[in-house]
Order: sequence, then structure tokens, then C-alpha cells
Amino acid sequence: MDARAIVPPLSFDLYKGQYGKVGIVGGCAEYTDLCHIFCTPDAAIPIKCYSPELIVHPYLGTATLGRITAVLPRLDALVLGPGLGRDPDVLSATKSIVAAATELQLPLVLDGDALYLLSTDVLLLRNYTNAILTPNTMEYGRLCVALGLLISLDLAAAAAISPQRVAAALGHVTVLQKGKIDVISDGYTTVEQPSRGIPRRCGGQGDVLAGSVGAFLAWSACRLNQQPKASLLQHPALSLAAFGGSLLTRQSAAIAFAQHGRSTTTPDILASIRSAFATLFED
Repeated sequence: MDARAIVPPLSFDLYKGQYGKVGIVGGCAEYTDLCHIFCTPDAAIPIKCYSPELIVHPYLGTATLGRITAVLPRLDALVLGPGLGRDPDVLSATKSIVAAATELQLPLVLDGDALYLLSTDVLLLRNYTNAILTPNTMEYGRLCVALGLLISLDLAAAAAISPQRVAAALGHVTVLQKGKIDVISDGYTTVEQPSRGIPRRCGGQGDVLAGSVGAFLAWSACRLNQQPKASLLQHPALSLAAFGGSLLTRQSAAIAFAQHGRSTTTPDILASIRSAFATLFED
């Protein structure tokens, strides 16, 4: 599987935003995370201080929901869940955002507590084939229970359930099951990401993956709008985006770990994205 098919070229003829605008719903008082657009007011200043390039909308809640949904038509992909937290008002707002996004057929990535939200109401995304889920071991187990594939939460039993079954049970939503080997399936086609990860686990790695997948998803949406599907991609666009994001994240982590070892943190992984991307995707 070659994700270079959806990587946009660098060209003086392109303008800012032409190859995708990504929205991220996440960030609360407890989790400022790494890169956010829609967040609670408590998280806005730490997020904005991280980078002046971020466009921060500090009004994630039901009372200001309209201000968020008004932005959705301008986006090419939306990532929900990194650092989201489980405040009831925030989760309620997130549920409404998902509903509005699906009405627009906006490509989605669900991670973190957005997956917790989905496990409480699987109808939220059932049969919505324009979404990618990125569950870790616990989140995957909860989804298996919510879908009736398990009677109760048993992580060992959940590990034996293929992402193909989970994806099919959701109505062919694409599932990227994170693990020693990332496995991606839309219920029809299954592909493994064989590149090795790193033994070091640090907070925020999953958020890097979700953001990377979101970027590839936006690129694929833009490319598919510009070219006929039959002539562009040999694989399903969402599976290709998930594969590209997984490959980039693993390669970035490997570069960071080779330099920092046990002290590797997520900012080290972020700093390695440039060289990893150049190695993997640039001609």
C-alpha cells in the first residue's frame, strides 16, 4: 500500500489551504494536548501558547455549539477526541458536532474520549463510512462490548476479535487497531502496518497518530475531489489515509527513540516528523 498517492506536491502554484483544512475537537482543563482548534476556555491559553500558528476556538460546550458547527463546512477533515475529557457538557457538544459533521459528509477521525463517547452510543457513527477510528487496547475492548461482540469487558478476548469484525459491525467504518502491529480494516479489506513501533510509551503518541491520520484524510479528500477515483487510488481512500498516518507516526517515533531512548517524549516524536516524512513520502 503506497500512501504517496495522496500526498500533495510542493508547488509555487498552490495557495494556502488548497490541499486541506483540518479541525480538531479536544483539549480540556486536564488535557491541553498538542494541537487543537475547538477546546474549553481553560485549555485555550496553553494551546495557543504552544504555537501562534494554531487557530484556537475556546468554546467547546453546548451553549456555544453553533459557533463550532458554523466552521465545519470550511473543513476537509475533523479529528475528535485528543485530550477531550469526559465532562458531560463537552461530551454532549461533541455528540452534536459529530451529528453535524456526518450531515456534511465530513471525513472524521475519532480517538481518545471520542471513542469512549462512541462506546456509549454506537448509533452515532453506525453506517457512516467516512470515518476512521483509532482505538487503543482499552478503547477497542469497550467498542467490542458496545457492539455486542463481547458480553463484558475482557481485553484478552477483545484482542482475539479482528478489526474486520468490528468495522463490519459498525457498518464498515474504518478501524485502525493500534498495537505492536497496527491493523486497518473497513470490514471488506484488511491491511497490516508491519513497521515496528518503539518500546517506549509516552503520553500523546496516540494524538500524533490521530493528527497524522487526519492530515492524510484531508489530503485524500482534496485529491478525490480533483481527480476521478478510478484513476487515483488502488486502495480505499480511508484505509490509505490510516496507513499513511500510521507509517509516519511509527517512523517518527523510531527516529526519536534512536536519539533519546528511554527519555523519548512526544515533542521528540513531533520534531522527527520532518525527516520521517521526507524519507517516506518525498521523491
